[in-house]
Amino acid sequence: MTDHDKETVLLICGEDIDAAAIMTTLYDADIRVVGPIQTARMALAMTAQTGPTLALMAGQPTGERKVLELAATLLSTWGVRSMLLDPLEHEAHGQQDWRAPDHQVARIRHALTREPLQA
Repeated sequence: MTDHDKETVLLICGEDIDAAAIMTTLYDADIRVVGPIQTARMALAMTAQTGPTLALMAGQPTGERKVLELAATLLSTWGVRSMLLDPLEHEAHGQQDWRAPDHQVARIRHALTREPLQA
């Protein structure tokens, strides 16, 4: 993967401990990370400035907007699709328009869990 093709993840995470571990793991997998970001408002502002390829929702943002509303807004405003880190939430909302494509989700999950990629 060339430098300009790198995945850039916008990390929305309310827990600093979780965020540090996620950031380190993604960095080690050669994935850029913007964040961690705790509020939906800041997530939208950072998206405008950094052009992420994916929003990784590792926890509820603080403030009035919650994960599902933020994911919908990121897609409608900036064209950025989202991934929920919790697999049960991800499956429950898998048919949402804002959901990241399967190949992108698989790449991030592989980086976070070191599970083999499936073709």
